[in-house]
Formats: sequence, C-alpha cells, structure tokens
Amino acid sequence: MARLAWVAAAAALVSMLASFASAQSSGGDDILEQVINSPPVQSWQVTGLRATPRPVRAEGVVGEQAIRVAVPRAGANPWDIAGRMTIAGAIRQGDTILLAVWARAHTPPEGQRFGLISGVRVEQSTAPYTAIAQDSATVPSEWTLVYASGVAQQDYPGGSTNVSVHLAGAAQTIELGPAFVLNFGPDYDAARLPRNVAPE
Repeated sequence: MARLAWVAAAAALVSMLASFASAQSSGGDDILEQVINSPPVQSWQVTGLRATPRPVRAEGVVGEQAIRVAVPRAGANPWDIAGRMTIAGAIRQGDTILLAVWARAHTPPEGQRFGLISGVRVEQSTAPYTAIAQDSATVPSEWTLVYASGVAQQDYPGGSTNVSVHLAGAAQTIELGPAFVLNFGPDYDAARLPRNVAPE
C-alpha cells in the first residue's frame, strides 16, 4: 500500500487511540515514526495450515483487505494455528510496546456469538518465545481493534521478534486485518494505553 494510504491508516489508528495516545502521537506522520513493523495484511504468515490464506476483500477495515483463517477444530494448544508477522524494528530494554490488530469473527465457534483469540502477542521469534506484550480477546462480527501492550525486559535486535495471534482455541473462522506494532520508547506510561474490552 502506498505511503499516503498508510498515513491515512495511521491517522485512523490515532483516532481509535485518541483517549490514550500522547500529544506527540496525535498525527498520522508522528505515529508512523513509531511503527516498527510492516502493517499490511500481505505481511501475515499463518502457521498450522498448509498454506497462508490469500488476502480477501474486506469492507470496513483499513486497507479493505484481510486474511481469513479457518480453524477446523480446536487445537491441543491455542497457538497450533496462528497468524504471525515479523517485526523488523529493534526493541530495547525499557521500551513500551503496543500491538493493535484489526480482527473480526467471520464464523464464531458453534453456539457462540464471538470469536476467541487466545493470545495476542509481541514475542521473541525463537525459543523460549518470551512475551514482550500479551493479552487475549473475544471479537464480534464487526471489525474491532484488539490490543496487547508491555514493557521490554531486555534488548531485541531488529528481526528477532514477531506478532503472534493464537487462533486454535476453538473451531472458528477469524479474519485478520492490518497489524500495527508501535514502540513508544522508554519512560512511557503503559497504563495510558488501551486494553481489550469484552464485546456485549
């Protein structure tokens, strides 16, 4: 996607974070400087399936594309099927990290209204897969942002971390849109960042 489109995408993210972001993050260009990954859906890889699903048209989400991940049955582990995205930027000890992923339940688990994302993580990409930011979320059929935030306890060189979204907690189909990983640097008040709220 062209830079202009991603400025618009970042501006949309800022509007979603308006009550949480600092004054320095109030504009699209500013927040783009804090993005340390490549957000488009083409950056997703899906583990646990034979092939990563191709992007599909998705109205109502930034970029109007998503990947649709069909989980045929609950896995022995929630990460048995997962969306993953490499993070190119470096993370230093003390940096405050926010992950914001657009997601929705295309087909929720049988008898349920919402999809289950057992893990939303920024993590070390090799064992022991240390989490820098982590949470879980339930998602409705409408596009919503799900979050994870945390403070890095050590340095991670660029390319040594990734986004990991665990989808095998139930038989379901989840759509994933763009994912933004933002590094607010050290001495940022992580309590100001958004948290996941269960849909009603």
